Amino acid sequence: MTSLISLSLPADLAPVERDFLNLGHYQPATRRLTVNSRYVELDGKPWLPVMGEFHYSRYPADEWEAELRKMRAGGVSIVASYVFWNHHEAERGQFDWAGSRDLRRFVQLAAAAGLYVYLRPGPWVHAESRYGGFPDWLIGIGELRCNAPAYLAEVTRFYQQIGAQVAGLMWADGGPVVGVQLENEYDRTGPGCGAEHIAELKRIAIEAGLRVPLYTVTGWPTLDIPPHDVVPVSGAYPDGFWQGSSEPLPPSGVFVFNTERAIGEMGNVGGTPAEGRVDKTHYPFFLAEAGGGMHVSYHRRPTLMADDLAATTLVQIGSGASLYGYYMYHGGTNPLGPRRYNETQDTGYPNDVAVLGYDFRAPLGQYGQTRESYGRLRCLHLFLQAFGEELAPMEAVMAEGASLDAAAREPLRVAARGAGEQGFVFINNHVRHHPLPDFPAVQISVKTTAGEQRFPQVDVPTGAYTIWPLGARIGAAVLRNATVQPLTRWVEDGRTTWVAFVHPSIAPSLAFDATTVTVVDAGGATLETVGNDLIVRPAGGAPATRLQLIDASGVQHEVLLLDRQLAEQAARVQFRGRERLAFSEHATYQRGADIVVASPAAQAATISFFPGDDLVGDALGAGIVRVTVAEAAAAPLAAEVGFTVQQDQPMPPAVRLGPHISWRSGPVPLAPDDAEFADATTVRLQPPAEWAGIKGRLLAEINYVGDAARLYADGVLVDDNFFDGEPWYVGLDRFIRDGQWPTLELRIVAARPDLPIFLEAAARERLNNAAHRGCLVTVKLSAWREALLASAI
Repeated sequence: MTSLISLSLPADLAPVERDFLNLGHYQPATRRLTVNSRYVELDGKPWLPVMGEFHYSRYPADEWEAELRKMRAGGVSIVASYVFWNHHEAERGQFDWAGSRDLRRFVQLAAAAGLYVYLRPGPWVHAESRYGGFPDWLIGIGELRCNAPAYLAEVTRFYQQIGAQVAGLMWADGGPVVGVQLENEYDRTGPGCGAEHIAELKRIAIEAGLRVPLYTVTGWPTLDIPPHDVVPVSGAYPDGFWQGSSEPLPPSGVFVFNTERAIGEMGNVGGTPAEGRVDKTHYPFFLAEAGGGMHVSYHRRPTLMADDLAATTLVQIGSGASLYGYYMYHGGTNPLGPRRYNETQDTGYPNDVAVLGYDFRAPLGQYGQTRESYGRLRCLHLFLQAFGEELAPMEAVMAEGASLDAAAREPLRVAARGAGEQGFVFINNHVRHHPLPDFPAVQISVKTTAGEQRFPQVDVPTGAYTIWPLGARIGAAVLRNATVQPLTRWVEDGRTTWVAFVHPSIAPSLAFDATTVTVVDAGGATLETVGNDLIVRPAGGAPATRLQLIDASGVQHEVLLLDRQLAEQAARVQFRGRERLAFSEHATYQRGADIVVASPAAQAATISFFPGDDLVGDALGAGIVRVTVAEAAAAPLAAEVGFTVQQDQPMPPAVRLGPHISWRSGPVPLAPDDAEFADATTVRLQPPAEWAGIKGRLLAEINYVGDAARLYADGVLVDDNFFDGEPWYVGLDRFIRDGQWPTLELRIVAARPDLPIFLEAAARERLNNAAHRGCLVTVKLSAWREALLASAI
């Protein structure tokens, strides 16, 4: 029995409001960036950017350039960063803007990588930082986070320092800084607070030189904001480490298409419940904190997977998002300083988080390593880059009979964005921890100004999520509908290359208006004419299928269909004078005109290109050519690291509970303290001596069983981890000094099986089955290099 799902597109794009927001000022002479009630405009055209959070002061400065270029290659347009007050002024009056705190250099490198910059200077930022990023000395000056004169005087000094660091780098100066977020998770209301305080922060920022076209503020936990002067931003996390439950959370609303713009609870420190809805008549749907991963606290250790993150992203875009910002997109490490910078229950905050580790399980990890989510999310980012100009003005519409209940298992979750004859259909059948049913024989019907369009009947399995095009134009050819997901497109010499990929569990087909196209080469696909439609059904099994067609104007175009695995390896590049896709299972990015691939030295470094007809390499079919950039290293650069147990402590410490936070059902455990680590299992690591002379990333994969672990180099804490069942990755090369390994020591606190914390089921099972619950199992070391493919022929 066929399940019919119906939607209706509006006849026209709804008008936007342009005179409500007091934004869009401070423009350069030759460019323009503005915001209206629905989207951002860049140089007069709708723009749907992707923003990724990367904290410069949590990452070594000499690695910034490569990481920013990886972000750009991942489809990010804007890099956002908090400016941590306590990282820069740990002692009052002694500002530090050097090394990994060099904000100016970070902004300059971002611009060189092709990124815009969004500053989030707080002054309170949270970010799981001690006192929310406030320096310790500030805590005693009196009332904070309001218009108290003593506090505003200190904020003015801080903002002036930031303004001096980025002078000449503002958008109006031709620089990359396009926006400023004021405060964060702000929950105070009343005289001198709320809207009055945000307005005062904006005034101080402008006077300090932080003059940008976009000013934002978090829309949670309240919407008490100066209505004309800022845009409230939203968040969407698939899970939350701040929650008190030691069980999986109920189904989350981030997996439900919803055009109502309700602000959800975002883990605010004060515990104030979120309230209100963002007014769609005045404000666009911006996200600044959509989960690019999730941090872990001691009491709650969620492991978010690529499907959790990508489904959340797809649902928010399908719900109308017009700026998509990730927190975090790149992990990092808290800096060492006179005091520890992490949030703890002992400092009055609700969570114990790691002292140094801030990996966040982000697409780019704490040591720059890529995760599966990097490629999975890039598929969506490339789509937004290529199709965002037409998508951004499109309103979101819900399917008939759609439910807003996050726990509802039926019907299939479907939404669309479009107008007239064109649009995109969004489908989600994934919910973290709560699998939805398979939906066999689904047919989606969309009412358009050209009449009803019916997609072919397909089976939508549990866990699937996808985007389908409706009425897409490829030159003068009309693609009425398709059950493949658009990836990217480009036009050269009037000829379009249109790229999509096939969901591994959904039958692909493309239905062209037969009067607008002639297929010249079907690349092995089958063709069938049904009424006025020319149906193309790609053959299964091939990683890529290349269609060549001629439109009604006589212009030849190409359609490239990829399997999802290959699509997730695709980056957009300009190489040797042509627009191309570069495919690699490892991070590949542009450096000037050259291409760099970061890959294990023990493997040959290769990049495949489409089109590749003018390149020398191995032809893989469908116009793709594989080029070898560097051969595998002569010596195998992967090794098991030896270790010696110096102290064995299988007995876990007693459980200690923290204070009861009002918005939790009860107290949660405190993390082990320094004394408990001193008494823990202690292991001396013995990496190969000759490896200390190897240049590049030396990535250790640490496999241990326990409650928590710390790594020391010559007695200094350099990283730490709460056990979550996943490997712990550490870039050991950061700790080499003068070509010599330091003394590397690992301390592991044993775990109690009855400890009231949340662990994923697999991690809990591994812990329960372990014979020793406080031990190191293995350490594997691999060498990574950056291999460059020069553009010069």
